[in-house]
Amino acid sequence: MSTTEIIVVSVLGFALAWQLFYWAFFMFRVRRKPRNLASSLPDVSIVICARNEEDNLGRLIPVLIAQKYAGKKQIVVVDDCSTDDTPLILARLRAQYPDELYTTTIPTDSVFHHGKKLAMTVGIKAAKHEHILFTDADCLPASENWLTLMMEGYATKGVELVLGYGRYAKRPGLLNLMLRYETFWNAVQYFGMARAVKPFMGVGRNLSYTKQLFERSSKFRKHLYVLSGDDDLFVSEMGHRSNTAIVFEKSSQTVSEPKRTWLTYSAQKSRHLTTASLYPGVVKFWLVTEQATRLLFWLGTAATVALGLYLKSDILLIAASAAFGLRTILTYTAMGLAARNMGEGHLWLLALPMDIMVPWMQSLAWITGRLTQTSKTWK
Repeated sequence: MSTTEIIVVSVLGFALAWQLFYWAFFMFRVRRKPRNLASSLPDVSIVICARNEEDNLGRLIPVLIAQKYAGKKQIVVVDDCSTDDTPLILARLRAQYPDELYTTTIPTDSVFHHGKKLAMTVGIKAAKHEHILFTDADCLPASENWLTLMMEGYATKGVELVLGYGRYAKRPGLLNLMLRYETFWNAVQYFGMARAVKPFMGVGRNLSYTKQLFERSSKFRKHLYVLSGDDDLFVSEMGHRSNTAIVFEKSSQTVSEPKRTWLTYSAQKSRHLTTASLYPGVVKFWLVTEQATRLLFWLGTAATVALGLYLKSDILLIAASAAFGLRTILTYTAMGLAARNMGEGHLWLLALPMDIMVPWMQSLAWITGRLTQTSKTWK
């Protein structure tokens, strides 16, 4: 082999080895373990921070009231400066469910502008139970057992933080397909990271922790200046392997309506990516090296094939084929098992094309979001 061939194959081999290790170490951890069923379930406060959610609250609150749960439950809604008929809807719901629904309001202030972190803090303070479960007004539980399954995460001794899965509803179009797969892939990654190294991410659509854990934290003060990241940065600050449980089966999930346009998706992605630089160093190391070696793998595969065809080298073509085959098998196996355990149907079949497309589309979305975002939004 010539020096050029050795360099190309070495680069491809390095990228392949790193990718195989990453997938084997992190992405195979979304598997079911024997459930530790608690003798009794903790009393829980479900906290919802809402701004201009008149339609969604009228739909969500009755569903939460109807949840099957052996313990006591309280629903806390924080109306954060709504300008629609949210106050009227909440008043009607409060009259209908006086024993289970508590509402509070943050008034509009022309001088002081705040993000969602203030509403979350108010909701936590208003919760009368130690265990708190967060969801969003535009979500719905996937089943009537959602609350029970999420709270069973606390059955293991020492758990103070439970990471759930919030999926998006299936709708027509490429954007919906990409968004659902990206959400699925991200969940497999942060679930795996939580079990293997350190929790670094959660979704406010389906996340639970205790009041005591919140009181021991910085209470969002470390990142008040960050527009998003309320959930990610709290999880990365206070979560560790021994105090965190993951719950991912289909009945324990929430379902949200996805973004319908590229611009709204871009704005959301731009906000979310602003928190990545604030993750712990060990998390950033793994996330950055995964992205870098993935890109290097695909570039190295393409370069090896091109050079093999140019030089008519069977060795290079065999090396490229073997590398592609190994990683493809591992990718489809990991995502197939995760999809089965998480009830995500046939999304795993998109693993290969999405593996190539999503990083580029995320980058484009981030750039688009940065160029078009003219004002800070609450959510």
